[in-house]
This record gives sequence, C-alpha cells and structure tokens, in this order.
Amino acid sequence: MEKSNREYVISIFSENQAGVLNRVTSVFLRRKINIESLKVSETSIKGISMFTIVANTTAEVVPLLVDQIEKIVDVIRAEYHTADELITQEIALYKIDSAILRNGGLETILSKYGARVVEANREYTVVEMTGFKKDTEALKSELEERGLLMQYTRSGTIALYRDSLEDTLRQLGENASEAVG
Repeated sequence: MEKSNREYVISIFSENQAGVLNRVTSVFLRRKINIESLKVSETSIKGISMFTIVANTTAEVVPLLVDQIEKIVDVIRAEYHTADELITQEIALYKIDSAILRNGGLETILSKYGARVVEANREYTVVEMTGFKKDTEALKSELEERGLLMQYTRSGTIALYRDSLEDTLRQLGENASEAVG
C-alpha cells in the first residue's frame, strides 16, 4: 500500500538565537522533504520565535520529523497540524498590466476575490489579496489566463492556534529564562 503525502503545518517555538533556522531546515534536508513555505516571526512572548513551516509528507513521517526538530537545543516545542486545525491565511501580491485599468474590468476581478489595489501607475498595478492558498492561487490563475500577470509573490502560510497558547508560551519562556539564568 502506497503512503500518500498530505500538507502539514509544522509550528516550532524556539529561543531567538542565531543558527536555529539552519538547524531546523537541515532536518528537512536530511529527510529529503521539500519545504513549501517557511515563516519565522516573534511571538507575543519576548525572546521566543515561532516558525511556521508547510511541507508535504506522510502521516508516518511527520511525527518523526517533529521529534527530531524538538531535539534541537534551542527548540522549546514543535508540533504538527493540518491547515484546518489552525487559523491560516496568506498574503499575495500581484503585479498586473495597467492596461486593464484603461479597458475596465479590474473592479469585477477585485470584488470577486476580495482583493485591493495598493499601487497603480501607467505601466503596472499592484493588487494585494489575503486569504487561503487556494484562493490566492485562483486569482493568480485568472490573471494569467487573461494575460495580465506580470509578477506574483505570496507570503506562504501564517497561522494562529484556535486554542490559546499564551499561557503555555509564557511558561515555556519562563523555563527557558530560568535555564539560561
């Protein structure tokens, strides 16, 4: 029986130290797992960063991957989820040919996807959209089909937990401070 890949969101909380990103990504490299998106940002707890990594792997491999990541010295906690277990969004920017402004039709496309213009000039218009990956990809496809897309970028997944992790993070932060102090 073939094991099928699915998309997982891996959340990693770590001390804000140089080199953690390299050590985390090397775990994926050793297992030959491609990272689809990666975002690192500070959390509401001083000194703790959160990595949000999206990767396709199997249900058998993802817990092993997370266990390996948790063994990294500066990692406080690592977990995996499917996207529907978290509150996820991404932001996408689209540079499109400004000819659509002269020909009309941009308003219809923008309202259909809930996108907005962030910059416009004679050559191009930059449109921003926040939403689920499937929605940002759908707008990209429509702009490509119309021959309007000049450039495209997206942030990758950003995520929040549905349950509050603030108390857990604060406790983890206090434990990390005590260990250092």
